[in-house]
Amino acid sequence: MLFKVQSAYNTKYIECDPTAFIIRNERDILDLITVCGENETHNVMLYEGNFSPEFFDLKTQLAGTIFQKFANYHMRGAGIISFSRVKSDRFKELIIECNRGNLFRFFEDKEVAEKWLASG
Repeated sequence: MLFKVQSAYNTKYIECDPTAFIIRNERDILDLITVCGENETHNVMLYEGNFSPEFFDLKTQLAGTIFQKFANYHMRGAGIISFSRVKSDRFKELIIECNRGNLFRFFEDKEVAEKWLASG
């Protein structure tokens, strides 16, 4: 199963299977947005495994494409990643910048991410 409808703190969100769904291109992002629409939620939980290596290479612009689609469709996303595995200083800067906003944030802990999704 690629996606599961989950609920935490009275908030419904789509949880992506980190082994079965990988965002490689814009079409994958749009598929995720469609699933959210079908399930009447704007909240998404993604894991490090859901992101292709291109996501972490800012030159590919895949991360920017994801964030732009989230903004266009009024989505909120939480990405669960291991900060210690991020080697790129530019990507670390992106994490800091994202975590200042209310559109997409990165977390190391699922429960903290769920609380944030519920806060919006």
